[in-house]
Amino acid sequence: MTGQARVTSEEIRRFVEALLGERGDRRPVGEDEPLLSAGRLDSVAVMEIVAFLEDRGGIDFAAAGFDPAEFDTLRSIAAVAAG
Repeated sequence: MTGQARVTSEEIRRFVEALLGERGDRRPVGEDEPLLSAGRLDSVAVMEIVAFLEDRGGIDFAAAGFDPAEFDTLRSIAAVAAG
């Protein structure tokens, strides 16, 4: 992680809700609700979330690596962002 500020859970929620909205899904999202495994988000969306966290949170996933399964819920995405 660089010196940039960490991404907050609320910022992650807004970003994920925007991704879902772009896909026509405007249903509420619970903190522990499956998104990827339930088909609400796909692998392209995971890459968009990765890019968002790299840009806003300074996380270098190329160096750190990641498991797409870690991007299944808002809570797990926030845990990844927190390091």
